[in-house]
Amino acid sequence: MDGETVPLVAARNQLGQLVGRVRHGHEQIVISEYGEPAAALIPVEELEELRRLRDEADIADARARDASETGEPMTHEDFMAQLEGEDRRAAAS
Repeated sequence: MDGETVPLVAARNQLGQLVGRVRHGHEQIVISEYGEPAAALIPVEELEELRRLRDEADIADARARDASETGEPMTHEDFMAQLEGEDRRAAAS
């Protein structure tokens, strides 16, 4: 991610300014904590695009699973439960 990195303490003091730069200047700002990247401020349009791309990837994954398993369509609820289970297992490891 291109953009400036700002320590958390400074970001607290400059939050309004940083949000303005992101909102109006379409900048990306990384907020670091203890010298490590911890969070990012990005324009809302970029967040929406990331969400759209994630949803498309989830749909493609669901279609691939349907094709490789029983051939029976998976409900949205079952698919989301399966993804959440995988996320929990990944977070635990």
